[in-house]
Formats: sequence, structure tokens, C-alpha cells
Amino acid sequence: MKSIAFFNNKGGVGKTTLACNLVSYLNIHKGKRVLLVDADPQCNATQAILDDDRCEAIYLLNTDTTKTLYHYLKPLEQGDAGIALPAEPMLGTSNRFKTDLIPGHPRMSIIEDQLSDAWSNLQGRQIGGYRITNWCHQLLETVKDRYDIVVFDVGPSLGALNRSVILACDFILTPFGCDIFSLLGIRNISQWITAWDLQYMRAVSDGLLDNPTSFQTFKIIQDTKTKHRFLGYSVQQYVSRQFKTGPRPVKSYDEIMQQIPSTVKEAMAPFTSTSLYMGDLELGHIPYLYSLVPMAQAAKSPIHSLANADGVIGSQYAQVKSFSTLMSGISDKLLHNLECA
Repeated sequence: MKSIAFFNNKGGVGKTTLACNLVSYLNIHKGKRVLLVDADPQCNATQAILDDDRCEAIYLLNTDTTKTLYHYLKPLEQGDAGIALPAEPMLGTSNRFKTDLIPGHPRMSIIEDQLSDAWSNLQGRQIGGYRITNWCHQLLETVKDRYDIVVFDVGPSLGALNRSVILACDFILTPFGCDIFSLLGIRNISQWITAWDLQYMRAVSDGLLDNPTSFQTFKIIQDTKTKHRFLGYSVQQYVSRQFKTGPRPVKSYDEIMQQIPSTVKEAMAPFTSTSLYMGDLELGHIPYLYSLVPMAQAAKSPIHSLANADGVIGSQYAQVKSFSTLMSGISDKLLHNLECA
């Protein structure tokens, strides 16, 4: 099983749209068993997949017994060092994305306080700090025999919650917007991971000397060399025009796009497998989708599955088909990189 965090330090780049549609495509068309975990307190992935009645039953009426991510981490609020396991995802048979889901919860932003304290305790070589910081690794251990891939949709924060998720994930995939702040975001990510990874490994090195048995018992990551490696990127929401040589972004976006490969190479080189080339890392670019996104949101459907019953008319059929072809190409490149990295 491989785990991937969809992450950029810049919000509004279409990250959740890509994550939800890509995991759906992998499940439906590529024969992969993929779990989606909504680790963003804004719960955008959960809203995209579940209808309003289901959300109301889970979050307001408490008439639905579905366990959100907060359910598993709630013991941390009560002072425990362990989380409530095993994980029991919502099955994909209940949604059009055909994707198993661990829904998000707004209270995850409050759990971040416990995760921040745990990081301090980890630096102080307290076993509780190691355990809490490794909650995501422990959750992944309980589902590793059920899935080929687990995808985490996380918010743009460089905070304790995202640090704990990215620490546990094998890979990072970064969706870009076509703007200079996405370029700055990837540099921030590189510097941020480098700093806390060094802190973590120093703490682990000392902790193993003090209490090696506990590290095995509580499933604490002992080596980060195979964690948070860079899997690739996608550029989204740019506007393209048709030229004699084919479609390409308009000038204002094209100037930014030309800077992305070199910026990615410079920032993410320490986290990229030497078996992957820059061409491998560029997974595919998604132009502005206009009416398809709100249509999919209203229908609680992946874009590649939109149909006449959802309101698709005229030229939109070609857009849906084009998007499906694009998802197929991105899926193939992602699976190639997972195999080679």
C-alpha cells in the first residue's frame, strides 16, 4: 500500500477537485483500491462526495453512525496518547465517486492543539509525544491490507496537523495554481519539511536509545527516508486558447507555467527519487473547466461521470470526454511514479 498527501501551501488551486476526481478515476477505471481521507478541517472533499442529507445526518442530527476522522483522534482531546482504532471507512458503494471515504470534521482544527503539544513533548523525548505525532502512521497500519493507495486531502497550512499527516505519507503530490504564490508555496514546503524532518529524526535517534521496545509496540516511524517523497505536480485552472500548434495557456499564465518546472526541480530535489525525471513529475495540466465544476458539485459526481441527467448539454459532452482522457493520462503517470519511486 502507498499513501499520498495532496498538498500545497497555497489554497484555491483546485487541490480537492483533483484529489476527488483522481481517486474516483483510479477506483472506477484503473482497478485500484483507493481510500480517500479528508484531513482538511474545511471538509471540502467530504462536501464534494456526500449529499447534503448525509452530511446533515452525520454532523447535525447525529443519526448517521459514520465515523469521521475526528472520531479516531477524539481520545487525544481527553488526554490519551492513542487513537480509536481500527479505522472503518465509509464504503464507496454509497457515493457516485465509488470511493471509500473517511470524512473530515471541523473539529480537526482543535485537535491541532494536541498535535502541537505532542511535537514539543517529542522533542523532550516523551513517549506520549512520539505516539501522538505518529497517529496517522498507526491509522494507515490498520488499513494497509485493504487498499492499494490511501490519499489524504489536506489544507494549505504549515501546521501540526499537516506535519503529522505528511510525516506518515510515502509521497506528496502538489497541485499548482497558475500564479506566483504557488511557486512560493512549493519553496515553503521544501524548507518546512527539511526543518521538521531533521528535528524528528534527532528525537527518534535519542528515543530509540532510551526505549526501543516502545517504538515497536506503538508503531512509531523510525526512519523517514522512504516518507514524504515528491511524486509529482499538476497545474490547474489556467485559461487556454487554440493556436495553430494546438491549445496552450494565454500569455499571462504561460509565463508562470514556464517557471514551474525549474522551481519544482530546485525546491523538491531532496525529496525526489533519482529514478524519476522532470518529465515524470509533470503529471498533467488541467485547464479551467468553467461550468463543469459547479455541475459536478451539485450532482455530487466526479466530473468524468457527468451525464445528461446531471445537466450536461451540447459542447459539455466533449469537455467531459476530454477531462476523462486527461484523468486517464494523469492516473497512468501517477501509477508509473508510484512503481518507480
